[in-house]
Amino acid sequence: PELEYIQNGVDLSEVEHARDNISGSPKTKFTIGFIGQMISRKNIKDLLDVFSSIHKKRDNIELVLLGDGDERSQLEVYANTLSCIDDIHFLGYRDDRLAYLKSFDIFAMTSTLEGIPRCLMEACAMGVPVVSYDIDGVDQLITHNITGLLAPLKDKAALEACMLRAIDEPEQMQTLANAAIAYVNEHYAASRMAREYLDLFHRLAKR
Repeated sequence: PELEYIQNGVDLSEVEHARDNISGSPKTKFTIGFIGQMISRKNIKDLLDVFSSIHKKRDNIELVLLGDGDERSQLEVYANTLSCIDDIHFLGYRDDRLAYLKSFDIFAMTSTLEGIPRCLMEACAMGVPVVSYDIDGVDQLITHNITGLLAPLKDKAALEACMLRAIDEPEQMQTLANAAIAYVNEHYAASRMAREYLDLFHRLAKR
């Protein structure tokens, strides 16, 4: 029997509506942002460490973290030991997360283990430049220097270099972000999945 594969799709219409119709959350600083669970495999301590190092080298930047989880309290305790604590913001779970996502200048991910992360799909669909560790799942969405910037897993120096580049080269990062919008819509949007199923049903009906 003939087998046909149709990649599962994700409804990104809410993100697309937010991208085109709502204002981003107001801000005055260059924002490195994260949205997701605050659990062990998200490896958020690496993100805090990298931000702390960058903060010593670039002015007027902030780190905004949305989400909750069993590691949040200890991450907040750790963040309070850093000299840049005034520019680290733990906002918890937010109903207006898409407004915050739109306001991010970089979406950062330091996970050690993922599937294909929905939060990363949403960042791509929103047109927010992505900087991440290069792991399975993430590499389904982000190709280094094409749809975002990737650093080897747990290589904080390489991740910092990617983030500094993202801060210093906004036009190039927007080019990568635009490519990510096109990629996620072509390969992962629910509308694309629906079209492929409809085409399959039409071909089967003709038989």
